[in-house]
This record gives sequence, C-alpha cells and structure tokens, in this order.
Amino acid sequence: MRFESWEPIYLEILEEFGFSRGRDEEAARLLSQLLRSRPGQEEYSDIEKIGSIIRGRDVLVCGNAPCLARELDNVSPGDVMIAADGATTVLLEKGIVPEVIVTDLDGTVPDIIAANRRGSLVVVHAHGDNMAALKEYVPQMSRVIGTTQSRPFDEIYNFGGFTDGDRCVFLARCFGASKIRLAGFDYDDQNVSPMKKMKLRWAKRLVRMALDLPAPLRPDDRGNRLSPPAPARRHLPDRGLHR
Repeated sequence: MRFESWEPIYLEILEEFGFSRGRDEEAARLLSQLLRSRPGQEEYSDIEKIGSIIRGRDVLVCGNAPCLARELDNVSPGDVMIAADGATTVLLEKGIVPEVIVTDLDGTVPDIIAANRRGSLVVVHAHGDNMAALKEYVPQMSRVIGTTQSRPFDEIYNFGGFTDGDRCVFLARCFGASKIRLAGFDYDDQNVSPMKKMKLRWAKRLVRMALDLPAPLRPDDRGNRLSPPAPARRHLPDRGLHR
C-alpha cells in the first residue's frame, strides 16, 4: 500500500503506544547502514526476490500462538510458508524451513539465523526499541530485506503492518499471493501482558484490513504503486487469531 495510505494508521499507533517516530526513523537509518555494508546485499535489496517467492502461490502465514504446532498438521505440500518471528522455532521443530521470515528480532533469533542459513529470506523490521538487536544480529544474516513503519527510503521498505504477524499478511497481499491462510494466530490470548493485548487488538484490525484490500498493489522502493497482481482468495481459521 502507498505510504500516504498507511501514515494515518501509523500516527494512530504512535499516539496509542507512545512510540517515537524519530526513534523508528533512526532505527531504519541504522538498518540501512547495516545492510549496505554487507557484501552481496544488493541482490536481496531487490523486492522482486519476495515477489518471485509469493506471487501466484498459496501462502500459509504462521503466527506464534500455542495452537501453531497442531494447526501445522494441515499444511499443504505446495504452500509457501511465511513465519512471524518466533513461529520459526516451531516450524524448524516440525522439519519445515519457511521461505520467508518476518521479524523484529525479539524471538528466538538463533533459530531465525539457522533458518536463514538454510535458505529463508528474512524481512527484518527496524523500530525504536530494537536497535541493539539490529546491530548484533543483522551482520550474522544473509538474504535480508529491511522494513520500517515510517516512510520508506532507498532499500528500506514499508509494505504495511505493525506486529510481525500482520506484517506477514500485508507482505503476502502486496506480492500477489493466490490464497492466504493463517495458522498459529490467537487474538484472544489471555496469558499475555496488557501491552501485548493492545498489540493483539491492532493485529486483528490490521490482518482484516490487509485481507480486505480491494486489490493487492506491489509497492516500489518508495511505496508507490506498480501493476496489481491477481486478487488473493482469503481463508480464515475458525478460531481466534494471532499473537
């Protein structure tokens, strides 16, 4: 989606959570510097790498709720797996290496690095609270795409979304997934902090928003529109969604 469409939502998030836009943008600049210093990173700064994985394919977006392991029993052989951060650990335990991992580096990062070394493309998200993690972990990875919640620039993108889980759905939508299914999502998890409950409410809202977009539009490196791929068929599980 265009940043002009996303920005009012972003401003609402900043106000509700008390986050700093300046810190988010500082983190994005840091991630840009880290990526530019990587040998061979130019190949993975091209977002068509994501498009070649997702476009026209059935996608299973994996959140990290406790129900994930059970719901993975229904995986179809041809599904493209997009893991939200800590869901990577559950997938690896099942012998599955996700094609894409979306993370702000607050999950089990050694598992994310292990999956990356086995072929996963990692979409690393920069925000004001994870600059130390960016410095520590990004140099250990290859096949990295950088994202921000604020205005995109250069090789730092904004496909929409706030939590790891809903950013996965926006990503699949933007790049023309044929069908998007969700596993391991539980918006009603009561065993989380008040802050996490707020994030779950946002995740629910944003997942619905991503799935209800009238037509998926692939952004270029400044968030502008490119030609729309075919609309995605949607499928939601019967239970509640996301963590």
